Order: sequence, then structure tokens, then C-alpha cells
Amino acid sequence: MSAATQVFSSLAAARLPAQPLHLAIGIFDGVHLGHQAVIESALHSARREGGLAGVLTFDPHPSRLFRPENPVRLIMPVDLKTWFFRSKLGADFVVQEPFTREFAAVAAEDFLPRLRAALPQLHAVYVGENWRYGAGRRGDVASLVRAGHEAGVRVFSAPRINLDGEPISST
Repeated sequence: MSAATQVFSSLAAARLPAQPLHLAIGIFDGVHLGHQAVIESALHSARREGGLAGVLTFDPHPSRLFRPENPVRLIMPVDLKTWFFRSKLGADFVVQEPFTREFAAVAAEDFLPRLRAALPQLHAVYVGENWRYGAGRRGDVASLVRAGHEAGVRVFSAPRINLDGEPISST
């Protein structure tokens, strides 16, 4: 399906076939090697299991909401990032969830059930090992694994990738 990658403006707008979904989640600013490892994990698992692989990313960057006076400078604009997900990595779909005050207020324990409600065929999620989510960034990978176990969604976290002994990071 990657030749006809679908791009959705929100989770609510996502309409996908009834196939198992493997979803990489993150801001993915810059789509550096660490980000690519997360996304490629979803892609490989989906291909191996006959499902679809997609990316859930957020726009604008959360810093625009929480630190408007000093937001993170984007390495890649959202359109270029989406092109990279589609053309270079081969994602089947991309969801560009608006990062609003309402979305930021979603409690960590409600995050995965909310994803599952929007994407009932969600089979697995893929994040970086230091990924945080939910209101106040209270959720971490361990809590996501527990929530996934309860919801029947597998959770995978990619370890940080180092280059010359230093972790690769957008910052």
C-alpha cells in the first residue's frame, strides 16, 4: 500500500482497512536515525505479519503550546517530514494529529484507549525508549506496556542509537 500512502489530518479522520495496524508514534522532528529505527520497526513487523504500517505524529510541536515564547525550532517542516515517511521509509499511512490544549490534557491512562477507539484494528505501537505521553508527560514506556497488555496492543520501544558514543537526538 505504500505507493498510495494515505495522509490523515487527525485520528478522527483516519479511515483504514480492517488489517492489523502497526503504529510508530512520535514528533519525529528531523527523522534522524533513532526516529527511523522506531518507524522501521513498525514497517518490518507489519510486512512480516501482513498488516499496515503507519506513523502518528503531531503538529504543531508541543513546545509551541507550552513555551510559545521559546518554541523548538523545527528541523523539518511537517510536509517534508510526511514526504519522508511516505517516500523514503514507505509508510502505508500517516496521521498528523493536531497538538491542541485538549489533546495535551488527555491523561496518560486514557491515551491508548483513545488510540484504540480511533483505530480499532490497532495491533502494535512503536516508540523510542525515552518517549513520554499524556497530560504532564506522566506516561512512559513502562506504563504504555501495561496499558497495551490490558488493551491487547503490543508495545515496542526502540533503544537510543549512539553515534561516536553520543546519543542521536533532534536537540
